[in-house]
Amino acid sequence: MKRLITLSFILFSTFCAYAQDVEKTITLDEVTVKAAKVVNKADGMIIYPTDAQKQASNNGYSILEKLTLANLRIDNISHSITAIDNRGGVQIRINGIVVGKPEMLALNPKDISKIDFINNPGVRYGDGIAYVIDIVTRRNGSGYTVGTDLTSALTTLQGDGMVYGKWNKGKSELSFSYDVSGYKTKGEKSKQSADYTLTDGSIYTIERNDVESLRKSISHDAKLTYNWSDSTATVFQASLNGVFNNTPDNYTVKDIVDGTRQYKATSRAKDKSYSPVLDIYFFRQLTPHQSVTANAVATYISTQTSSYYDEGAPYKYNVDGKTASLLTEIIYENRLKPFTLSTGLNNSYKYIKNDYLGDASSLTKTNNNRLYAFAEIKGMLQPFSYALGVGASYIHYTQNGHRYNFWTFHPKASLTYQINNSMQLSYTFGMQDKVSRIAMTSNAMVRTNSMEWTVGNPDLKPSHDI
Repeated sequence: MKRLITLSFILFSTFCAYAQDVEKTITLDEVTVKAAKVVNKADGMIIYPTDAQKQASNNGYSILEKLTLANLRIDNISHSITAIDNRGGVQIRINGIVVGKPEMLALNPKDISKIDFINNPGVRYGDGIAYVIDIVTRRNGSGYTVGTDLTSALTTLQGDGMVYGKWNKGKSELSFSYDVSGYKTKGEKSKQSADYTLTDGSIYTIERNDVESLRKSISHDAKLTYNWSDSTATVFQASLNGVFNNTPDNYTVKDIVDGTRQYKATSRAKDKSYSPVLDIYFFRQLTPHQSVTANAVATYISTQTSSYYDEGAPYKYNVDGKTASLLTEIIYENRLKPFTLSTGLNNSYKYIKNDYLGDASSLTKTNNNRLYAFAEIKGMLQPFSYALGVGASYIHYTQNGHRYNFWTFHPKASLTYQINNSMQLSYTFGMQDKVSRIAMTSNAMVRTNSMEWTVGNPDLKPSHDI
């Protein structure tokens, strides 16, 4: 067994190690680097990275950075992928399964067979997703990967450290990761001048200038995953994830100029939360053209928050929050000759209990159930590619006696004209529901400062976004 350890320090330090039972060493007298092979399809493109790109990469972020995907900013140092056109989020998958930073760091680029870049996601991916990157890999017979990734800022007390490992034998694969990150900053300052229009039409001005501040936080994230794969016919995966966040006693001292009065005010806030997540995924290739995918995610979140601010008069409250949710999804896909048909059902249930104590006294219990069904076809008629989808969602909502039922029709149509290999023109139309944040639908009244309050409305219904 041969081990390969790569150690580099360029502003940040990153260490990765890969080991396999069988490895071959090939010496090349001359290497020609070619661009990755690209095959256009109805909703994007299939990219086949070259051997040179794989050999020059040490994780999933590294190889994606070398592919220069359109409209995406990929940062291998900060391990982030964002859309620069602000159309929505970017979803990363490996062999169809949604993944995060631990899986991307543990990914061996040599195992990649192709990358499915979807720049026009259909209705099956839900709302708010503008791009999907699905990395398809080949599994080695047996072997393991062990690595660590350390990031430390030079000018502030901020760092992120992760250890991860992956062991596979036959059809089974076991992986783990542990990530700890934190920061501490002092002296961040801001200035604010607020004009308030009073009921008599007069303008009242208050200036708030920070003179002292402290921010600190630490987060722990551990994950254990078991994956069983029978070639590409059947995939089963179960993962258990635990997250703990602690933000102790942050504060800001402000210089307040309130009319003819001038005084100092202090705001203090602290919170901590923990959240276990169980994710179960199943994929079955029924025939060479038909497949079914099922996914279930159970989440529990417990949060304790404390807030204090003495602008005008002391105001203090605590929040004890509990959230339990279950997301289930099943998708059927049939790759027919003229087009590919996808249809599925998605159901999400969330229960929220927020107990406000102190000056903001309120008990909020919310039940939110959303059922979403969809069907979609996508195909190509050179030089055009198209996607036609339709979905419907039903939201049932209750909170302390308030309730509503809300239906939304989700049509989506897309047409793309491939001008040449490096240029295309596309148009997309879609409609979706838009649900307000929990803070905006709660019946709690929370004072922000001496002149401002945040007041929720339990009767606030979702809206349509076109």
